[in-house]
Amino acid sequence: MIRQATRGDIPRIKGLMQSEPGLWQDSWCDDVLDVAIESAAGLGLVWEEAGRILGFVCAHDLGFRGYLSELVVAGSARSRGIGKSLVRHVEQELASRGRGVLIADVWQDAQRFYRSLGWSEPEVVLLRKKLEQETD
Repeated sequence: MIRQATRGDIPRIKGLMQSEPGLWQDSWCDDVLDVAIESAAGLGLVWEEAGRILGFVCAHDLGFRGYLSELVVAGSARSRGIGKSLVRHVEQELASRGRGVLIADVWQDAQRFYRSLGWSEPEVVLLRKKLEQETD
């Protein structure tokens, strides 16, 4: 079942993310999931079954477009349509808000999944700059 993520879900979402090798970043601040869910304004969702969180998606309505910042599905629950359902839910919600584009940066091995949902490369170049973290 899909429902909105809450702060009470954070330990289980973190555990799910840590179960995927390379996904969880030790450099992330302790409040990263709290900030993500809060700033998602209703676009932070979980797939829950029998008290277990098997999927998490976090997206953001940026006004100009939507941004899908995170998607993870438990390895044991893949190929059941959980990721597809979570992404479709976000797409429908953003479309209902009048957003015409949803972007995401995805892992190389997730490209096939996104392409199967009709995603393609944008007509732009994605650049990044790593920001220096201040230390006390």
